[in-house]
Amino acid sequence: MHHHRVFILTSQPLFAQGVQSLLSGQPGIEVVGVATIDPDVFAQIQATAPDSIILEAKGEEQSRLIALVLESIPNAKVIGLTLEDNRIHTYYHQHKPGQRVEDLLEAIREPTERHGRSPRALRLFILFQGHYGQRILENVRRFAPETWAVESWRTPSDLPLVVDDPQTFLPIRLPAADLVLSLGERSSVAQLLPSIVERTGARAVVAPVDNVAWLPAGLVRQLRSQLMAMGVTAVFPKPFCSLTRKCYNVRRQEIAFEDPWIGEFARYFGRPVLRVTCGDQKIESVEVERDTACGCARSVARQLVGIDLREAVIQAGLFHHHYPCLATMRVDPSLGEPLIQASGDFMRRAVAVEIAPHLPQATYLVPEGRGESP
Repeated sequence: MHHHRVFILTSQPLFAQGVQSLLSGQPGIEVVGVATIDPDVFAQIQATAPDSIILEAKGEEQSRLIALVLESIPNAKVIGLTLEDNRIHTYYHQHKPGQRVEDLLEAIREPTERHGRSPRALRLFILFQGHYGQRILENVRRFAPETWAVESWRTPSDLPLVVDDPQTFLPIRLPAADLVLSLGERSSVAQLLPSIVERTGARAVVAPVDNVAWLPAGLVRQLRSQLMAMGVTAVFPKPFCSLTRKCYNVRRQEIAFEDPWIGEFARYFGRPVLRVTCGDQKIESVEVERDTACGCARSVARQLVGIDLREAVIQAGLFHHHYPCLATMRVDPSLGEPLIQASGDFMRRAVAVEIAPHLPQATYLVPEGRGESP
């Protein structure tokens, strides 16, 4: 029989003794280490190779330590015990609450699902508002692989500016999910994300920034910290069509990440990737390998057929502009240009790199940043 190896990390030695005594008589559970919190403890934890780490600490200190454990020991399952409210929280790629001794034992024995589920069977949950979210939801549903399960929830239109108690506004039932996509037109929608992640068991979050008024930089930093403490990967692509399977954002602001669930989503939706067939100085056909989430890339691809190669990049920009793009036309303070312009640049580059070999003397735009093989 496999023994679940448990390491106990605490700020209170007496508490550690009590937990160790509780677990010592439980079949299939082996305590492989006990330690108080100090900077050298992570090496000790790694040396014992535990299946689970029971961590007791207060409030923000617990969140900070959980993030450190998950960063230094990626395969760990962390069980946070909070003495103030007698609650049990399990963190790996999902966060599961509990309160009883039975919940603690179940948390220790429960397998870490991320090694058993394939990203190709992605469970996607989309929360959306207005025309912006509706268009993206419809496009994703229409062109998502058959192996995906896509569910959605239209968020209330009367959310307050500051959401003090997110549970008040959430529906009674939320579906289990691997990835949450947040498409709100108010910052209050993004404030629901930690609670939605907790309720759905999601392992990753994509919250695009197509308008900084909907998702300000300060809220992005707050959410990234909260979700990291829950063991959840979160990306905030600005604009949405900057997302690839390995990175997002524009130029020097580009951020790299590693996550199988976001990577699976970005295999099909994000920074546009086109495959252009050329002949007789005209575009014969265009295949969309990766669409923009709003569907703009497919629209541009259809209109490019028959266009003169020398005009293709300019026309792609015009077709993109007339779609219209969902990114804001206001100048972004960090980029110094409108996000719609950055979005248009991605579309023009997607065409330019494909037709360049057919225009020996052409001057054309090349992809910026790392790029990738889709």
